[in-house]
Amino acid sequence: MEFNLITTWFRKLLDALRLEPASSARPHVDAEADRMVQQLSVLSDGLKIRGQIFFPAARPDRLYPTLVICHGIPAGPSAVRPVGDPGYERLAQEFTCLGLAAVIFNFRGCGDSEGNFDMIGWARDLEAVLDTVANTPHIDPTRVIVLGFSGGGAAAIKVAAESTIIYGLAVVGTPSDFSFFDKDAQHAVDDFRQRGIIRDAEFPPDAERWATGFLDIEPRRRISHYKGKYLLIVHGDQDELVPVEQAHELMQHAPAGVARLTIIPRGVHKLRLDERCIGIVKEWVLEILGMRRK
Repeated sequence: MEFNLITTWFRKLLDALRLEPASSARPHVDAEADRMVQQLSVLSDGLKIRGQIFFPAARPDRLYPTLVICHGIPAGPSAVRPVGDPGYERLAQEFTCLGLAAVIFNFRGCGDSEGNFDMIGWARDLEAVLDTVANTPHIDPTRVIVLGFSGGGAAAIKVAAESTIIYGLAVVGTPSDFSFFDKDAQHAVDDFRQRGIIRDAEFPPDAERWATGFLDIEPRRRISHYKGKYLLIVHGDQDELVPVEQAHELMQHAPAGVARLTIIPRGVHKLRLDERCIGIVKEWVLEILGMRRK
């Protein structure tokens, strides 16, 4: 793969990750009325990973099934929300309306969390979050579901292949591999530094070694070792960043009888902003939990 091809690919990657207004409005959610929001702070490799836990009630009095939401790779500083993007908070609140607790957090290098963007490090961040969440009052540790978007889905697949804590996993717009990191690691570092998710001038100390983290994740290999009971793969057939063929590849490597693949017609990469995608995930969550829509 030539240098100019890698450069073009990364420009395409980072442009595609810029969020745009949703094509259709999502249901209104009364943000914090009659619901408790608890701050989340965990340590991962000595870094503070910060987030929030949303409960369906102001005074939780029982164990709730819980959805842990993993964001994708930001196109720019993740503290700045693009116009028209309702944010992960709104998504979490939508799931609390179904009777679940919902968790959002920033991976290292993003938002209020410390550190610098690192793919393998993201997997360790999720492990730390899951460990804390499973030991949080009013959360049912036997019914923890993870929803991962794009790169966050890749990190979630790795964790789900090694941990038994995940009851169900849904990945959206997630690549089957990161083979584009085979060459020109420094260009990747420079791009992510420009976008504000590699913050420290001395990071990474070895760009080539840092880039191998993307190859080590390799979702298509990891997914075959998935240990949960339910697996949902959602992809848009017009995804401009991750070809839809990669969703089929994930499905081919998933454990038999566990996985379900849904392809969204005319769906692009930013499926978090597509109400059809969120509707599919909601119905799947309710189905695997044996719950009825409120």
